[in-house]
Amino acid sequence: MNNGALMAVALRMKHQLFALSLVLVCASVGCKTHSPSQYVSPQVTGRVVDAETKQPLAEVKVQRVKPGQAHRPDPTLKGGQIMQDAPVVVVTDAEGRFVVDSESTLVLFRKINWHSVSLSFQREGYGQLTTNFTPANATELPNGEPEVKAGDILMHRLE
Repeated sequence: MNNGALMAVALRMKHQLFALSLVLVCASVGCKTHSPSQYVSPQVTGRVVDAETKQPLAEVKVQRVKPGQAHRPDPTLKGGQIMQDAPVVVVTDAEGRFVVDSESTLVLFRKINWHSVSLSFQREGYGQLTTNFTPANATELPNGEPEVKAGDILMHRLE
C-alpha cells in the first residue's frame, strides 16, 4: 500500500472510532433518540347531535381551523399552495360520529408541543359552531399520538 491509501484507511478508522465513542457517551448519559416527526395537532373524535332532540346529525362538515385561517383563499397563492393550505374536511356518519386525524411535522433539533386545536362544525339548517380543545382535554394513544375525545357536540337549529 502507498502512503495515500494508508492515510485513507487511518482516517476511516478515526471516523469509526469517533462514531463509536459518540454512541458510548450517549448511552452512558442516557441520551434518548426520538422520532423527528412530532405531533402538532391531536386526533379528535366525537359525535355531533341536535341540541334539542339529542339525535345524531349525519353529514355535518367538520374541519380543523388553523389560527389566522381566512375563509377565502389568499388571491396571491398559486394552485399548489392553495391545496397545501386547504383544510381537511371530514363528514359525520349516520350516527353523527367523526374522526379528525392528527397532524405531525418534521422537527429535527427541538421538541414542540401543540397548544390548542379549533374545530368548525357546519350543517345546513344549523348555526355554525367553532370550539377549542387544549392538551388538558387530551390523552395519549399507545403509539404516542395525542387524542381528544370530544364527546357529544351540540348543534342548534336556525330559526
